[in-house]
Amino acid sequence: MDSETIRERIIKLLIESSRPLTAYEIALMLSLDPKTGEKEVYEHLKHVAKTVWRRSGGRYALFMEPPRCRNCGYIFKDLREPKKPSKCPRCKSQRIDPPRFKIMER
Repeated sequence: MDSETIRERIIKLLIESSRPLTAYEIALMLSLDPKTGEKEVYEHLKHVAKTVWRRSGGRYALFMEPPRCRNCGYIFKDLREPKKPSKCPRCKSQRIDPPRFKIMER
């Protein structure tokens, strides 16, 4: 049995990954439930950001590559928390690339 919590496993994954990952990719890599895993990862990421910052004394941070509309290119820069928007405010398209996450040194 693995003694690491899901949040610890997410932190390890995002530090070791060579590229930013989507919540869906993180859920797959951690073998979370396919139906609820992505939503669960978004909830954990809110806390992961605080934990990483606190534990590293501000040296490391969770970075988010913002979601982007595949239709018109709109970038969702002003998100307050990690999530995949349902539709573009500019063109109303639902073809949205999800945000991607990585933990890096500031």
